[in-house]
Amino acid sequence: MGCILIDFQNAISVVQRTDDFRPDLLVTTGSAELADFAGSGYDRGHICPAEDMSFSEEAMSETFYLSNMSPQDPSFNRGIWSSLEAQVREWASDYDSLFVITGLVLTSNKGTIGANKVSVPKYYYKVILDYCQPEIKMIAFLLPNEKGVGTIVSYSVTTDSVEMLTGIDFFPALPDDIENKLESNCKPENWGINK
Repeated sequence: MGCILIDFQNAISVVQRTDDFRPDLLVTTGSAELADFAGSGYDRGHICPAEDMSFSEEAMSETFYLSNMSPQDPSFNRGIWSSLEAQVREWASDYDSLFVITGLVLTSNKGTIGANKVSVPKYYYKVILDYCQPEIKMIAFLLPNEKGVGTIVSYSVTTDSVEMLTGIDFFPALPDDIENKLESNCKPENWGINK
C-alpha cells in the first residue's frame, strides 16, 4: 500500500519515463526480481504511477523499484487502471491537494509468479481524499485485476467497503464524525463523474 499527497499545481513535468526496473535492495525480506515477471503474462504494474513523479529524476527512477510493482493483467494495467491514474492526476490538478492511497488485495489472490512467488492480486484499490474547503470529499475504487468493463465510475465504492476487505483504517487521524460521513458515502458526482 502506498500513500502520497499529490500537489500537481506546483509540480512541473521535467523528466521522461526511465523504465529502469530493478529489485529494491532496501527490502530486507527480499524483493521481486525481473525474472519473476519474465514470461509470466503479467505487466510490472506501478502502484505509485511513474507519471506522477515526473517532476524529478530521482522520484521518477524510484517508481521503477520492483517493490513498487505488482503483477497486473496487461489489459487491466493499460486500460481501466491507466484511466483511473489519469483521472486522479486530473483531480490533483483541479483541486488544491489530494491524499491518494493505492494498494492491492491479496486475500484469495490469483496465484503467484516466478521463483520468488510474487503474489498476483485479485483486486486493486485507490482511496482519494480531498481535505480542502469548500468541499471535503472522499472517493474509493475497487477494481479486479482483469480487463475493465465500462468506465471508472462503475468501480467506485465506499471507503468503508475497502476497509472491510483489507482490514485497514485509512484515515484514523480524521475526526470521527467527518471520517464516518466520508467513508460511508460513495458520491462520484461530487468529483464530477456520474454513474
